[in-house]
Amino acid sequence: MKRQLGLAAIGSLASALLAPLHAATEPGSGDTRLHLEACTKWSERDGSFGFTNACGEPVALLFIQLNGERRFDRVVKPGERFDIGVPEQIIKATSWLFTACPADYVPNLPFTAESQTLIVKGQYECVRK
Repeated sequence: MKRQLGLAAIGSLASALLAPLHAATEPGSGDTRLHLEACTKWSERDGSFGFTNACGEPVALLFIQLNGERRFDRVVKPGERFDIGVPEQIIKATSWLFTACPADYVPNLPFTAESQTLIVKGQYECVRK
C-alpha cells in the first residue's frame, strides 16, 4: 500500500505531532516480534477507511495523519474493524503513517521524521513495552 511521504515539507511538523506517541525501547532490550501489517489490510467500507483485524490476536495500532487532523493509539481486537471515520480519498490526499504491533508491543523505531521512510516500508519490528 502506498502512503504519500513528503519528508522535507513535513519533517518538523511530523516530529512535533509524533513525539507524544509511544517511544520505542532500545532494540535488543527484550522480547521482539514481527509487525502485523500483513493481516491489517486497509480498505474503505461504508464510506470509512480502515481495516478488519485478521491477525488472530489483538493489534496495537498507532496511526497519524501527518497534517495533525487524526491520530489513534489503540488496541484492535481480532475480527474487529477499525475505521478512521472518513473516506479513503480524504486520507490518501494527505500523508499518513501507521504501525501494527502485537498488543503490549511498540515499534522499535521512534515516530519521527527520520524514521518515516523505514516505517512506511514496513522495516520495523515490535518490542515489548
